[in-house]
Amino acid sequence: MKFKTIVIKVGTALVTKENNSLDTDFLKSFVKQIAELKKSGAKVLIVTSGAVASGRSELVFKREDNIPCKQALAAVGQGILMNVYRNLFSRHNIATAQVLLTNLDFKNRESFINTRNTLDLLMRFDVIPIINENDVTAYAEIKFGDNDNLSAKLAAMVGADSLIILTTVKGFYTDDPTKNPKAELIREIRNIDAGLKKFAKGAESKKSLGGMASKLAAAEFTARSGIKTYIAAGTDENILRKIISGEKCDCTVIYPSTEKHTSRQNWFKSQVKSGCAIIVNECTVAPLKTGGKSLLPVGIIDVRGKFSRGDFVEIIGPHGKLLGLGQSNYSSNDLGKIKGCKTPDACKIFGVGFEEEAIHRDNMVIL
Repeated sequence: MKFKTIVIKVGTALVTKENNSLDTDFLKSFVKQIAELKKSGAKVLIVTSGAVASGRSELVFKREDNIPCKQALAAVGQGILMNVYRNLFSRHNIATAQVLLTNLDFKNRESFINTRNTLDLLMRFDVIPIINENDVTAYAEIKFGDNDNLSAKLAAMVGADSLIILTTVKGFYTDDPTKNPKAELIREIRNIDAGLKKFAKGAESKKSLGGMASKLAAAEFTARSGIKTYIAAGTDENILRKIISGEKCDCTVIYPSTEKHTSRQNWFKSQVKSGCAIIVNECTVAPLKTGGKSLLPVGIIDVRGKFSRGDFVEIIGPHGKLLGLGQSNYSSNDLGKIKGCKTPDACKIFGVGFEEEAIHRDNMVIL
C-alpha cells in the first residue's frame, strides 16, 4: 500500500516527561521520522497532545480541576509546544503551521469545507499542519473529548489513507499490559465488536484524557470511513518507517470495513450523535440503497439512543449492518411513538407538525 496522506496522532505521555516539561529527545526522533516520510512523498498531518501539560511547566495552580485553569494552561502551553516543533522541523527545512480546531469546525458544513481546503493548501506547499483541539475556547458541547477522536475525524476530513496513533504501548492487548504480563498483543483487527471492546483497558492518566477505549473508538470511526488505522508504541525505534515500509513490527492494524468515503459522506459521519441510530426493516433496505427514497416511519422497527430533531444518526438494517447516515426530522422519543406506522396512522398519532419523512433523502447518505 502506498501512503499518500497520513494523519499521525501523538499523545501527552510521549510528548512530555513526568515533570511536565517537553521530552525533546522523543520529539527529535519523532520529527526526524516524519522528515523521512516527507522525503518519500507522503503528506503528513500531526495531531499532538501536550499543550496543557506543557503549560504546567510555567504556570502553577493549587487546583487544576476547573475549566478556566485548564484553558489558561493550554494558552501558555500551546506556544511552548509549537515553538519546539517549529525549531525541530526547521532543522530539516520543513515549515509547520499551527491549526487549532473544535467540533464546530466539523459540524458546520461551510467551516468543514474551509478547514479542509486550508489543510489541503498547506500540504500542497509542503507545510506540515500541527493540529490540536482549541482548549482555550472550547466548552463541553463543542469539545472532541480527546485527541484520538479529533485525529479520526481529521483523517476522514482530509481523505487520509491511514491514521497512526502513537502511544506508550505496542498496540491493542487482550488486557492492560501494564498490569497483566500475560496480556497478548492483537496484531490485526478486522471487525470491532462488543467482545473486542471488553478488552479496551488502560485508563486515562493524569496527563491524558484517552485510554485504549478511545483509541478503539477512533479506529472504529476510521474503519467505517474506509481508512486503515495503526496503534503502535511511539518509543519503538523507527516505528513510523517500519509501518510505512511494511516491515514486520509490533503494532495493531485495524482494517477498514468499507471503501473510502466521499467528502459529503465524511461530513455526515462527523455529525452523527454517538450511540444514536434508527433501525429499519428488511423491506426498507433496498429502496434506500438503490431507489434514493426517503425514510418513512413505516420502515422503522426500532430507535437507539436519545437524540433531538435535527440530530444526525446512523441508519442500520435489521441484521445490524450500517446502511447510511441522516438528519432526523424527529426526536428519538417522537419516532418511538410513530415507528412502524403508515403515513395516515402516524399523522393521527403525531398531529400538528407531522412530517411524512423521518429522514428526507436530501439529508441522507447511503454508505
